[in-house]
Amino acid sequence: MKDSKPIFYKALIACVLIVGFGIYIALRGTKAKTEFESVTGKIDYFDTTFQEITYRNKGNHRFIHIEDYPIVFDVFVGKETGDFSPKFEQLDQLHIGDEITVYHDDKTPLQLHSDLRFNKTVQFIDKDNVAYFIRGNKDKYGGYALIGLGFMFVVALLILKRLGKIK
Repeated sequence: MKDSKPIFYKALIACVLIVGFGIYIALRGTKAKTEFESVTGKIDYFDTTFQEITYRNKGNHRFIHIEDYPIVFDVFVGKETGDFSPKFEQLDQLHIGDEITVYHDDKTPLQLHSDLRFNKTVQFIDKDNVAYFIRGNKDKYGGYALIGLGFMFVVALLILKRLGKIK
């Protein structure tokens, strides 16, 4: 039988991955608009639902599709207290036929196997160089939380190893 690594090293690797993902998310939350991919075109679909997709609270999402673009943008607008709302949002003033520029990121590693029809990483939306959507701080704060959590786990692992509770 093959010797497996002690739990300490497996857990330590998991902590490094958590911290690494936290850094990735935090850095994405601090990028400038010009550092994201962008697509410009006319809106040909704009609604709070898309095909069979209806969220529990329909008012929290907008589905936007740009002509000739292969993916629909699923934008979280968070209207309820406690939501990670965008910093600025006027999406309901947009209409089908309006030409907009959507600034977005690639899917995170955790989103790679989610519904391929959607991109949920919209950071900014402009129309005529005027902002209609500016992302909130959820990526930045979520990244910081993951980094802190990862380091707390490392400290806990070191304490447990020193006490002889894990190998």
